[in-house]
Amino acid sequence: MNPDRLLTPKQMSQAEAASVDLGVSLDTLMENAGAALAKEISNTAAEIGAHSLLFLCGTGNNGGDGFVCARLLAENMPWFEISICLVSGEPKTNLAKNAFSKLPESVRMCDTSNAEPESFDIIADCIFGTGFHGEFRDNLSDFLKAIGKTKACKIACDMPSGIDCLNGKTADGTLRCDKTVTFHSKKLGMVLLPARELCGRVTVSDIYIPNSWEELLDDKTLTKELFASDLHKLMPVRSSYSHKGSFGKLLAICGSESYIGAAAICSKAALHTGCGIVNLASPKSVIASIAGFAPECVYTPLEADSNGFISESEIPRLISLANESSAVLVGCGIGQSGSTQKLVSELIKNVEKPLIIDADGINQLAKNIDILRDKNCEIALTPHIGELARLGGTDNASAASERYALCRELVQKYDVIIHSKDASSVTFFKDKAYVTSFGCSALAKGGSGDMLAGIIGSLAAQGVDLSLSCCLGDYIMGRTAEILCKDFSAAAVTATDIIDAFKRTLTAL
Repeated sequence: MNPDRLLTPKQMSQAEAASVDLGVSLDTLMENAGAALAKEISNTAAEIGAHSLLFLCGTGNNGGDGFVCARLLAENMPWFEISICLVSGEPKTNLAKNAFSKLPESVRMCDTSNAEPESFDIIADCIFGTGFHGEFRDNLSDFLKAIGKTKACKIACDMPSGIDCLNGKTADGTLRCDKTVTFHSKKLGMVLLPARELCGRVTVSDIYIPNSWEELLDDKTLTKELFASDLHKLMPVRSSYSHKGSFGKLLAICGSESYIGAAAICSKAALHTGCGIVNLASPKSVIASIAGFAPECVYTPLEADSNGFISESEIPRLISLANESSAVLVGCGIGQSGSTQKLVSELIKNVEKPLIIDADGINQLAKNIDILRDKNCEIALTPHIGELARLGGTDNASAASERYALCRELVQKYDVIIHSKDASSVTFFKDKAYVTSFGCSALAKGGSGDMLAGIIGSLAAQGVDLSLSCCLGDYIMGRTAEILCKDFSAAAVTATDIIDAFKRTLTAL
């Protein structure tokens, strides 16, 4: 068992197959899973004084886990009223059929037409397993919505049915469970929004897969969720014996006449998260507009082309400035033109310092992504779902549902870091992936991405590992937004409000 590791559905399936190869059968795993679920239900029954229990069982092995649990509870708690609702008919897998055949006569059988769910104290969801994706059939969705309105304590077996354990999407009607008993490891989708809000208190139970299972996985990506306790200790230490050069120099190549605010927001975010020197390189007209907004910046005024974008003639100077810096950020508000596409390509080929590419930098890179093969530095890409779709040459819906596979493919192909931004963000690098879930709806506004890019650039300039800068940046921004929205409306809180609050929240994070 690895309670800290997050597994994809494919990894979990291969872990079970590895168990068989290592001498522990699937029948044994099902027996162990049923026993773990029975223990949680028994404890819950004692806590709330429950006397009746309804299992919702599907036709596959998740239903089989429920059958084992029902049998064990009937044997050990004969006074307990136990019913099983076969939501889609009798079991279809051999394992589930075998478990079903061992049920004692005391267990009552029913279906969705006569289950009477409102009469039970506890309802156990054992319908679908880790392979579920998509939507329920209409009658099952309606039935589960009715279940959701009952006052019963709802306990999920492995995960609430309806959760896509790869991407965290949920089917219409997915139960909001009070508790989830998951087996061996948490599943990736369970910690991603919106699914994480439906799992309740999650317990990881050992089903005794032999220890060397990880060696038999095709995909050995180690995925973990990072929490505040993990990230707080990554904050740069500020010695009292220091000067501005002690905390790094960030070159931020951002802004255009069409996107002035992006340059202002990212540079101010970098300043307010500890970077010693923030050099904003932007068209002259942009700097003239925002210099009063962030007077602490060093400014490098650039020539612009006829459309207000950074001129191609400035590329050699920017490369020189980049290699004199501790870290480089490009993309926020630079717009899309021939000159900015060449700028991004030349930075990739010639910069030797950590490089963060965001926003229009990503859009320009997507037009010639193979240029990443010519890189001379560590690169972090920070796409939202739409930008990720462009990088992968696919549509937004596919990028959202398949972002794990898409990001892993890009990381393996180009040896870059990808910080995939969403309500739950995932940072992919080498053979690892870190999930961070901080923030609230205050961040669902223009400027949030520019703010995050500035924070990541600031942290990287201060010497924080680039992949961890992405995670720590998510934490700083997201947690500050959460703190602000305890007192103010999320609808009203903006990126600049959050940046202004860093002076208070950084001491408390």
